[in-house]
Amino acid sequence: MAQVGSRVLLVDDNHDAVDMFSELLGLYNVESRVAYDGYSAITLLAEWPANIVFLDIVMPGLDGYETAIAMRSLPGFADLPIVAWSGWDRQHNDEAFSRAGMVCRLTKPVDLQDVLDLIHLYEARR
Repeated sequence: MAQVGSRVLLVDDNHDAVDMFSELLGLYNVESRVAYDGYSAITLLAEWPANIVFLDIVMPGLDGYETAIAMRSLPGFADLPIVAWSGWDRQHNDEAFSRAGMVCRLTKPVDLQDVLDLIHLYEARR
């Protein structure tokens, strides 16, 4: 189970789904914040440092890969674990995934336990 003090940033343009997922995480003592696009996610991360990011790939504006690269360029976030989660990654581009430094991919609908396990895994590495 995730420890109290987990700070998770959830980024997805599907407002209802990501808001609901954030509420679910709260039931497991995981503090989370939500952004609905790449630009606001980068701003939020700079203001509210997360321990792990779950990032949609297919979004308007910046896609998930571009967002991850921008997040990693922020001071202190070069090693931030970023997990790709997407229902459909039209690019499914392993090169872009690697260049963005993402740690793994989850396919939506994601399993809550998989997310909790990843949060716990990266908390243990802190």
